[in-house]
Amino acid sequence: MPPETKPVLALTGAIAGEGRAAIEQHLSTDWDIRSWTAGDGDDALVSLLAEADAVVPGVDTLFVGAFFAGLKASPRLRLLQIPFAGTDWLTPELLPARAIAAGCSGHEVTMAEYTLAAMLEWQIRLRVMDADFRTGSWTYSGSSKAPIAYHGEIWNKTVGIVGYGGIGVEIAKRAKAFSMRTMGLKRSKAPCPPELDWLGASADDPNALDTLLRDSDFVVLACDLNDATRGLIGPEQFAAMKDTAVLINIARGEVVQEEAFYTALKSRDIAGAVIDTWYLYPARGLPPGKKPDDPSPAHFPFLELDNVIVTPHCSAHSHEADDRRMISIAANLDRFARGEQPDRVMVKGADAAA
Repeated sequence: MPPETKPVLALTGAIAGEGRAAIEQHLSTDWDIRSWTAGDGDDALVSLLAEADAVVPGVDTLFVGAFFAGLKASPRLRLLQIPFAGTDWLTPELLPARAIAAGCSGHEVTMAEYTLAAMLEWQIRLRVMDADFRTGSWTYSGSSKAPIAYHGEIWNKTVGIVGYGGIGVEIAKRAKAFSMRTMGLKRSKAPCPPELDWLGASADDPNALDTLLRDSDFVVLACDLNDATRGLIGPEQFAAMKDTAVLINIARGEVVQEEAFYTALKSRDIAGAVIDTWYLYPARGLPPGKKPDDPSPAHFPFLELDNVIVTPHCSAHSHEADDRRMISIAANLDRFARGEQPDRVMVKGADAAA
């Protein structure tokens, strides 16, 4: 494009309202920023994408059929900037040939705090004690010597983090503050950082995952979903875990084989689980607050089990995380406008990959 022409940035869906001011505030380069919301119609969306050099889509846009058709056909698009975590659905075929897709950061702290809260709640059981005390019971009184009255600690427990990236780092730092032993697993060999007591590499050591599973009191899944991690945790992996261990899934449901997971929990092969990511998402694409006819998040009745804590895929959901994501997005757009490679490039179109 001529030097005097501003690149066109398309903000589509919810991000056009919620994120525009924050993105604009943190941009240091000059953009022609245009917005699309659902009321504008499909034709307007396709027209905007045809003129855009970069697009930041709200998650609601991904359920608009015209979005991907317009994205693929765009003659100018070079950057699809994703404003949320999780891009296992992205493939090169969805992009114009010369475009790339990049992710953002900002949710790591939020997900780490969720994970620490999950481990603390599992050991201390505030929900149980609160509900019991409201009935007039003093079962869990600090003066009681009954075994049930005592709660646990995460002190000196071992947490194993599968997928040791930015989220894992933040979990390990916080776990260390609670005097936990920390283990991490990543694809390739790397020096063990100070916040870890052990770091394994799955590409170099086929037994690394089993080592982590065998030693961990809490196993945290924080990995991407890809061909290597889909179904990573199954019957053999549950057999390797302690029967007192707890699995915390903040990655993607499909990292764990669903039937094997349910069976391991129901039969108490492991002590329990904290599950934030699921196999079914029936509420996606519905208006906010609209309840689907069948809200089940899985093909098996996990929600009927008494040894699980369940949440609706919200471990990264805080205002602070959203703010940090907008800063990360603006920084990537600045890099793009300056002709630099954006951070966190995940997928490339056919020509961009060459």
